[in-house]
Amino acid sequence: MNSRTISILIFVGLLIALLAPTLFPPRVARAFPENCGLHPSNLFRNGSMAPGHDTQYGTVSSEWTPFVITGSPRFEWVDNEKWDANGAQYFWSDSVAFDAGIYQTVWGMQPNVFYRFRIGYSHARLDPGNAKNEVHPSMGRQVGVDPFGGTDPKSPNVIWGPALFNTDRGMNPPELTLAFAARADKATMFFRGIFTGASGRAKVWFDVACMETATDLPTATSAPPTATPPPSVPPTRTPTRVVTKIAQGPPATNTPVPPTATHTLTPTPPSTRTPSATPRYARPAITPTPSLPIDPGTGAATGLGILAIALGFISFGTGIFLWTKA
Repeated sequence: MNSRTISILIFVGLLIALLAPTLFPPRVARAFPENCGLHPSNLFRNGSMAPGHDTQYGTVSSEWTPFVITGSPRFEWVDNEKWDANGAQYFWSDSVAFDAGIYQTVWGMQPNVFYRFRIGYSHARLDPGNAKNEVHPSMGRQVGVDPFGGTDPKSPNVIWGPALFNTDRGMNPPELTLAFAARADKATMFFRGIFTGASGRAKVWFDVACMETATDLPTATSAPPTATPPPSVPPTRTPTRVVTKIAQGPPATNTPVPPTATHTLTPTPPSTRTPSATPRYARPAITPTPSLPIDPGTGAATGLGILAIALGFISFGTGIFLWTKA
């Protein structure tokens, strides 16, 4: 092996040493563990959308309830678009716009504590008639929460995250993650699919629903109580005193004494406090970028990089020495 070959090998070793920290990055913290739909810490029941029960709208995953705001979509449990072996919730409509989805009420909430939830895998596609599921501007998804535990998706208490239209992002899009402060011992989470078009088969899939306590967020301020106006006191009428005429004997005739005017006090009605609206709190949460499959840990990667760099410099110096001797 001549000195030129040795120098090339030394250069390659030095290059690998410099790139080692990039090839072995430290672990990135995740907001949720992997397979969170099946994880025992998941606050949702049946987050993996396992098959469930029949409803007036069709088949819905166990522990979940369908809702329809507009339209008449058909609900089905399917295993063609899914993340795990338990299948997914699916609903669709042919050439009829709809606004619908599923919800679940979770009990055991601590008021003023923040929670975070997401739909980890979802799609909204349109088949225009060519048997292809295409991204389309008329197809959207959205998540929302009623922090008081109500189940009406049209209630003003529901806090909706941003609507996600015309995109193929199906794995953990940040728009479908929401953090909120509970206001009661229960909260209701809504997963919503929207179709605004008038042709084609509109399709929506939901899978991997995950929820946890947001320990990285501070406790929220309690909602102020609604002021109750005091009952109004009706005014009391003061009776007018009746004056009796006193007759005098003739010949003198006295003029009757006129009655004394009595002033009636009108009470001033108490001021009524206008009830203040209960503040609502919601924070869209951004899902961190997943780490690479190779993950030996932060300490190991850093130590490996430093060692490789040191060896590279030693090898580089040796190569220069051999080059000058050649």
